[in-house]
Amino acid sequence: MKDLIQAHKKLIKTVKEQMGLSEYGMYWLAFLEGGLTIWFLDRIFFHWLNF
Repeated sequence: MKDLIQAHKKLIKTVKEQMGLSEYGMYWLAFLEGGLTIWFLDRIFFHWLNF
């Protein structure tokens, strides 16, 4: 489990450096990513599949 955590931290650091974002920018990126994911799932389940 420690290896997975370290790999995730390294990935986050790499993305942060490549995109030139601050911690605050990374929070906004995660928020927008989550919002888009929920919107996409809403479209699939409630509009296209008529649940």
